[in-house]
Amino acid sequence: MMNSTPHVHKSSCCASHTFWTWLLAALLAIYLYWHWQHGHGPAHAAACCTATSSNAAPIVESAAFNFTASNAHGYNASGDASNVAWAAKSDALSTWFKGGADWVITGDAAKVTLTGNVDSEDIKKAKGAEAQVFFGTDVTIDNQLTVKVPEALHAATETPTAKLYFDTGKTTLPSDASQTLAATIKWLKAYSSMKAVISGYSDPRGDLAKNEELSKSRAKAVREMLEDAGIDEDRIEMRKPEIVESGGDLGAARRVEVSIE
Repeated sequence: MMNSTPHVHKSSCCASHTFWTWLLAALLAIYLYWHWQHGHGPAHAAACCTATSSNAAPIVESAAFNFTASNAHGYNASGDASNVAWAAKSDALSTWFKGGADWVITGDAAKVTLTGNVDSEDIKKAKGAEAQVFFGTDVTIDNQLTVKVPEALHAATETPTAKLYFDTGKTTLPSDASQTLAATIKWLKAYSSMKAVISGYSDPRGDLAKNEELSKSRAKAVREMLEDAGIDEDRIEMRKPEIVESGGDLGAARRVEVSIE
């Protein structure tokens, strides 16, 4: 009888401890389940942080500036023009378009392209220079203006060859030099990839060395005339004739020929 009482007390104590442990575990499980059902768990915390991050004000970058301008559609631009110095005076572009119904300017803050048709190489260069002044030296000008071929040249089957005839012992250009070279100059201005080839001839009379000097001087006079007409020096080639006149019409022998290649 004495030994049974402590044993009963110990068993009761253990049962009570186990009951409270399970009760606390059950309450904790219910608490966690309630939080999970109401979106207060770890997943919600991550989603909450993500939502907060996504709701932050986005960083807005300025759109790149570009534009197009023409007689037909005026001036149209998009993007940030705050750093484009010439944009404030865009109305002045109308001056550039005078004389060209199909001229168009397109580009951005760094590069501008010119397109359309012009009547001569001189006009193309002039319009390119005007554009450079307007847009400034920091802007690259891509001059794609096209020189129209005159109708008279369309009908021609061969490139023209000009012959200028000189007086005996003279290097002065003949009076009809401008008329004689007119077609050649038109070709050279219409076809910027072509060049003029100049050859000077002389009659066989007199000292050969002096005659050669006369031929060179006459050829130089013709070259200067082409340059004065707007043909670049690098498009003019001075070429010594392959043959020397040995007889026949002496007047025809004292000439300078200009061909196109």
